[in-house]
Amino acid sequence: MFSSIKIDRLNKVIKCSLLLSFFLLFPAIVFGQHYIEPELRPASSPASPLDYDLRNGATFNLNITNYGFSIAGQYNRVIGRNTEWTVQGHFGTLKDSREQTFFFFGQQVIPNKYKRVFNFPVMTGFRQRLFARYIDDNFRVMFTTAAGPVFSFSYPYFDEQVSEDGTPFGVRTNRDRVFDAFQGWGDGSWDIGYAAISALAVDFGTSFSSITSLEFGVLGQYYPDGLQIMEPNLQRVDQQGNPVEIIVGGGFGSQKWFFTPTITLKFGGMW
Repeated sequence: MFSSIKIDRLNKVIKCSLLLSFFLLFPAIVFGQHYIEPELRPASSPASPLDYDLRNGATFNLNITNYGFSIAGQYNRVIGRNTEWTVQGHFGTLKDSREQTFFFFGQQVIPNKYKRVFNFPVMTGFRQRLFARYIDDNFRVMFTTAAGPVFSFSYPYFDEQVSEDGTPFGVRTNRDRVFDAFQGWGDGSWDIGYAAISALAVDFGTSFSSITSLEFGVLGQYYPDGLQIMEPNLQRVDQQGNPVEIIVGGGFGSQKWFFTPTITLKFGGMW
């Protein structure tokens, strides 16, 4: 009798506890949803130079490539909220991929080098902002692609000797003096090729009126007739180092394709 009364009381206590817990937790579950899962807000519209009536831009570019340093100027024209038309002109040097440079007691030596080359790519293309709705305006990711002609000026690396019939040796002998960078221009010649670049850049800062950008890309050049930058002929010498025979065509062939990665710093403004 006593045990059955205790069991009944225990059951009542358990039922009351469960009922009380339900009434206490149910409002928290229902009304707490507002704080756990807030309503989604639509993405804000990214800023554009057009919002500030800026339609033109210009930058000075400092480039680092496999060929060394080069400089460039670039003009941008805004043609859409996130799109720009660009024109860029470069000035730099060009090297054969087979060149090897050595330094002996502070003097630069490039075995088998035949010509120095200055080149001037002039390219036009587009800049497109990427992920504008997902990345803040002070870190604008830009994709650039451009193409156009390239004009290259090649001139002798050394004072080349010629045979009795006036044919150049096509190889440097022990008696040939190496020119400095400002000599031999009178014997230079021009070549025309094609250039193209693709790159990703980041424009820094919330202000569109000033441009500070870091760009990584790949620059390619093609010359239909090739550029003869290395010695085309080969020379045989005796044990004393005196030239014995010149083998025509035994040296390096011309190079048509040139590719290099590029790292570019851009500084400029918009108006």
